[in-house]
Amino acid sequence: MAELRMNLSHDFEDSLRKDVREALAELLAEIKEGNTYPEYMSVDETADYVNVSRSTIDKWIKNRGLPTITVGGTTRIRRIELDDYLQSFRSNK
Repeated sequence: MAELRMNLSHDFEDSLRKDVREALAELLAEIKEGNTYPEYMSVDETADYVNVSRSTIDKWIKNRGLPTITVGGTTRIRRIELDDYLQSFRSNK
């Protein structure tokens, strides 16, 4: 296996190490939670994520304002925005 060596400034190296540690910590937390869904999910992945039908997700998008993004003609839902969307409907009974 080839080895890559680079001379980096001390500040940049520290910043890079911090970013890598944070990314790994976030990934490990998601794995522990069983949350292996991507950051941007398809409509089908979204339906699976919240355990509802695809038609329910379509209705949420069309009639209830679920935020989406279109990438290459494909509708995607950002997981954190979906979580926020669902939280907005939580009742405090």
